[in-house]
Amino acid sequence: MKIAEPLDRTACYGILKPYLADLDESFRAAMRRWQTWLGQLDGPPTDVSPRARANTLYDFIVAEVTKRFLGKDHVRVRKERGFLVVRFHDQVAMRFKKFRGKNLKTSSGYTQQALAFAGQTLELSESSIQPMTHVVAGYLLDDLEIDISKVAVTCSLYGEHMWAPIQIFSDNVVVPSQPTADSGPRPVVRSKRTKRADEAVNES
Repeated sequence: MKIAEPLDRTACYGILKPYLADLDESFRAAMRRWQTWLGQLDGPPTDVSPRARANTLYDFIVAEVTKRFLGKDHVRVRKERGFLVVRFHDQVAMRFKKFRGKNLKTSSGYTQQALAFAGQTLELSESSIQPMTHVVAGYLLDDLEIDISKVAVTCSLYGEHMWAPIQIFSDNVVVPSQPTADSGPRPVVRSKRTKRADEAVNES
């Protein structure tokens, strides 16, 4: 059976739009808790490894997202092998990660689970045998790494963006071809699910 392609940006935006405000506040609340935690350390934050700081922020994000989305209609919150996955309308599966640069890409391990998520084949709809569209809600820290400068939703295939990120909030961070919230999503041409990342289509 032919596997359905991931949703395009317009369709994905339509599903996620009612939840973007709660995603925004989840990240902001997690950052406030993280900054409070850093301020209560006996020494400077640099005494804690970047990995440990990132893990703590991730834990706060998980807690805030769970608090806001658990029990919502058409949303399912679940932990899978230590990672939080939020499913929207049984069509979009969302994970949460830190962006590694202004190109809004993430790093992933080479576990079977990570590769399946990166290949858009891990999360299956419970109403069909088709995979859901896999997206990442990620954050980018500022230059001092003490505050969030951007939160966006991305959809990638083997590490390459399939369409322009959906911006949740931004503070002086510029991403090429990123539409404003007022303009809404623009239609794009996507690569096939089965094509490798180097065939992903860039938006003009």
